[in-house]
Amino acid sequence: MNHLVKKILGTGITLALVALSVTAQNAAQFGNLQLWFEAGQPATFTAHASHSEFTISATGTEFTLSKNNGETAGCQLQFVGANPAARIVGDRQLAGKINYFIGNDPNLWQANVPTFAQVRVENIYPGINVVYYGNRQKLEYDLNLAAGVNPSVIALRFDGAEKISVNSRDELVITFNSGEVVQHPPVAYQTVNGTRQEIAVSYKILDAHTATLALGHYDHDEPLVIDPVLSYSTFFGGNYGDTGSAIAVNPIDGSIYVAGQTFSTKNSNNIPTLTFSTPGAYQTNYHGGKYNGDAFVARFDNSGTNLIYATYLGGSLDDAAFAIAVDNAGNAFIAGATLSTDFPVTNSLPGGNKIAGVKDPNVGHYPADAFVAELNPSGSNLVYSTYIGGNSSEYAYGITLDEADNAFVTGFTYSTNFPVTTNAFQKHLMCPNSFYINANAFVTEIAAGGKSLLYSSYLGGTNYDIGRAIAYKNGNLFVAGYTSSTNFPVTNYIPALTLIETNTFTNTVNQVLTNEVVAITNFFSGQHLNGSTNKYNYASDAFVTTFSTTNLTEPLYSTLLGGTNNDEATGIAADANGSAYVVGWTVSTNFPYTNALSGFISNSLSYVHTNGTGYVVATNGFLTRIDWNGTNANIGYSVMFGGYGVDIANGVAVDPSGNAYVVGSASSTNFPVTITTNDVYDGLSPTNHYYKTYISSDVFVIAFNTNASTALYSAYIGGDDNDYGNAIAVYTTNNISNAYITGQTLATNFPITVNAWQSHRNGTNDMFIADIQFSLAKFSLVIEPGSLISAIQSKITGLPASELPAVSLKWPISTENYDVESSTDLTSWSTIPASVANSNGWSQVTLPATNGVQYFRLHKY
Repeated sequence: MNHLVKKILGTGITLALVALSVTAQNAAQFGNLQLWFEAGQPATFTAHASHSEFTISATGTEFTLSKNNGETAGCQLQFVGANPAARIVGDRQLAGKINYFIGNDPNLWQANVPTFAQVRVENIYPGINVVYYGNRQKLEYDLNLAAGVNPSVIALRFDGAEKISVNSRDELVITFNSGEVVQHPPVAYQTVNGTRQEIAVSYKILDAHTATLALGHYDHDEPLVIDPVLSYSTFFGGNYGDTGSAIAVNPIDGSIYVAGQTFSTKNSNNIPTLTFSTPGAYQTNYHGGKYNGDAFVARFDNSGTNLIYATYLGGSLDDAAFAIAVDNAGNAFIAGATLSTDFPVTNSLPGGNKIAGVKDPNVGHYPADAFVAELNPSGSNLVYSTYIGGNSSEYAYGITLDEADNAFVTGFTYSTNFPVTTNAFQKHLMCPNSFYINANAFVTEIAAGGKSLLYSSYLGGTNYDIGRAIAYKNGNLFVAGYTSSTNFPVTNYIPALTLIETNTFTNTVNQVLTNEVVAITNFFSGQHLNGSTNKYNYASDAFVTTFSTTNLTEPLYSTLLGGTNNDEATGIAADANGSAYVVGWTVSTNFPYTNALSGFISNSLSYVHTNGTGYVVATNGFLTRIDWNGTNANIGYSVMFGGYGVDIANGVAVDPSGNAYVVGSASSTNFPVTITTNDVYDGLSPTNHYYKTYISSDVFVIAFNTNASTALYSAYIGGDDNDYGNAIAVYTTNNISNAYITGQTLATNFPITVNAWQSHRNGTNDMFIADIQFSLAKFSLVIEPGSLISAIQSKITGLPASELPAVSLKWPISTENYDVESSTDLTSWSTIPASVANSNGWSQVTLPATNGVQYFRLHKY
């Protein structure tokens, strides 16, 4: 996968060997194939491109580049003083294998040689790792530095080159007789007390063949910070329009599932034999029409480079998937809506084998029904598929699973006879259904395998209520949406909040500024609809209703969330502590908030919050964490974010540490971001790419730390036309957070990485899949037995104790016995107990966070 330029000072630096060139006319031309690495002997990896070859060892790489006219140039990049025993391993194994059947001696043949997307060299210098990867046909590499490591130990020597130099763009130029090779300029920054500070950094020439890194002033006590990386991004679509509405990650193998709606009959107008679906999929042919789409489901491997399956799912009218969940076995559970009387059903619920309702003579078809379906891991067969509905319309917008693979679904219904169970919280439609401006949300539980309807209930009041998202965690079920009902059921709601405001004014007598503190009580309460007290005024509030799955007859709590204008919840996630993370959009200047985030480049965090006129065109996103104390729901934190346009948060995901990741769409040009123009690489951007009017759109992605006191990162992603971010899922492994997003793009130049499944837009609009990668590791150190003392500095400033990062140490497992010892002064040493042996040949121990300088060593006993 392709990585954004990483930074030094406890992070890293990315350097790239780009195309060998003399002039633009005779530059080396490379193909579009992905660069991969295969293991060689001894302890090397090789990569072959159309006009280049690279051999990577523990201390550097040897490369040969060639032009179309046959000219070549070769060079050895050596890390001066590198550890020749550094561990070199392949990362991100690819699905493809290499076979070498050369000559007539079978003993010399090689079969099923594995291939990798990356190669990692660990501890090439103390506290420094190197990661090699491909960017199109170029070789790039990251130097990842632990906090406290002095970057001046890095020295790059280019043997075989005539000379090296630094050009006017601060790039490192390696000169040969036949051309040049160029490395990107380095970039560095630190985050100090939540504020980003750029650090001056440049190449420094030591001699005709050797360079190092020169840095300006920086704080040596600051912790590790790693920039977000758009590590993968691809178009996915056919010859017409496609939308990605939902995304999920297999919790076992990290494979990526997307679902949505497609109008594509095939992959491309120019390739009629290449269909949108894959051979062997459950439904390989498009069943919709010109104005009626099909739902679809697709599964990629964890690298995104291998499409495991893609299947249509629909009948002859309109079908759309809005939600997806995945179990540990790799089965995909899909929820959505259909108008098709021939929607594929199997092992359906009682009464769920046909569409409900009566055909409307005015529109010529039946009202829509919700559907729920389960696909097997290969996408070749349905485990079950069922309609869910009554005499009017239903849509299913959210789905989640419990530990037993029971599926919980939410959406909305207009039907008076929507199927309910005897233990339902609300057994009847609470609103009149005489016209299509009234609806109730619903909550439905389907047994594993679709065997029975375990639970089903209405949820709402006498006006309009929509269930948009649902989440399950540790026995609790969380439902979010929006309501215009003044009598929406509330219980154990968020109590009334008090807003403290400070009014500053000038005393005209002595011209002294004074402050008046004003307490405005009950500015928000989860008990009453804040947008309206009139049942015919349809201003809405968000709602969150939470059940214990052991007792679905009454909510644990049900609360409203909003201000005096429109507020809608669009997504929800939950953590192991029972907190709900709710996102959506608001027009309310007094939407409840607790935090003003730090660390943003732009000055405005929320335009709506400071919009005194209540300008209704502007909408901002929000993220609110709702905690449950056993008696009441309470706001853990609440933030608003956006500019003066239309900014909507559509999805949220939470990692195991409690960091929250939000995706959405922004028309604002002043959406708050954390990156600058110096960081732009592979698509993450500080600016809106397509601003025409207030309804134009770019995707935004923003990640918050555990108490939302700052943003881990925030950026636009988009091209030269409208782009929409619809859903997000997070997969965390080895302290790396992967935020997978999907949506829709109309842009032909949406940022696509080198190993994309589909590198160009096929139809009028395609869906996209992207992975924003971010390191959650704060400090890590590799210690070699018998080496000199290795040191790591772990002083933290500006963070509460709960936010202090841990220190992780690891060392190779050996037949000899070692203790890890620590010291604060290099004279008095103490043993660190409880080291853990890992199965991958390393021992590891994680230490509590500290606020001082520590040194570590291995001591033989």
